[in-house]
Amino acid sequence: MAAGILQGAARWRAPLHSCVAAFGLLIFLLPANLIGVGSSSAESPARSPDPGTVRVPQDITWGAGASKWQGFWGRRETLRCPAGGPLEMAWGTDIYTDDSSICTAAVHAGLISVQEGGVVTIEIRPDAGQYGGTDRNGTWTGDWMEPWNGAFVFIWGEALKGPEPAIAAAGTLQADSWAGQAGRVLTFQCLGPVELHTIYGTDVYTDDSSICSAGVHAGLITQKSGGMVTIKLQQGIDSFPASTRNGVTSYVSNDWKGQSFRFVATPPGTSPAPTESTPYLKPPGSVAPPSQRQAKGVDGLQLSVVSSRN
Repeated sequence: MAAGILQGAARWRAPLHSCVAAFGLLIFLLPANLIGVGSSSAESPARSPDPGTVRVPQDITWGAGASKWQGFWGRRETLRCPAGGPLEMAWGTDIYTDDSSICTAAVHAGLISVQEGGVVTIEIRPDAGQYGGTDRNGTWTGDWMEPWNGAFVFIWGEALKGPEPAIAAAGTLQADSWAGQAGRVLTFQCLGPVELHTIYGTDVYTDDSSICSAGVHAGLITQKSGGMVTIKLQQGIDSFPASTRNGVTSYVSNDWKGQSFRFVATPPGTSPAPTESTPYLKPPGSVAPPSQRQAKGVDGLQLSVVSSRN
């Protein structure tokens, strides 16, 4: 794809005309032009409104898995499991399939109890290939001995005090996935070559802008090679000016109601986005000997030997 051509730029919204009265003078502000390879001018395309607020930690049910974050390898989420269960299906030990019940896996890992629930932090991981079930803390998990779409592991203790790992980022990734978390610092590993998508602003960008395209625009990474960038989420501002930098043109936005982000220095010690071979923490629960791994039920659920799933 030629530099400067923004995917998704075919979305249009009504022409933006703002009138400002100042000292008796009427000033008309016209929309900024978008100038890219093979194009003349264009107005800011239409966007969806702010997707809403995400609380930290997020409240989840015992049936909730991590599938919605699939592909966000390295992303961490802090979640609250309510007291009282009930236990649901889960597959794996230490690393779990991403459709496993997070709360059930947390009990299995020895991090919370069914009776009291609790708060846990997970990290999204690529598929581990195989997931062997075990008996831990009165909870049995199932076997899934073939590839799956993705996985998650738990992070706790001292590991929570260091910088979060980079999050694998395709060109389409936007910061509005972290709506309601102003002040949070996140690092992304943009995979090259970066596919350019729509961005709004200069230096400070709307949170529905493509993070990696904004990184190219800011001169922090190249479209060809990609690289690592770090953003800080912040509240929205009144105006996001357009500009052309490093072969990428941004749009103007004067009416965005969501958050924004700016680039900051990557924290020292930030690790790359995890891969299939990246080590993970071993939870405090003990693993049952292989001779004890047989079909058992938990609250009427058959958890340790699973041949199919819906």
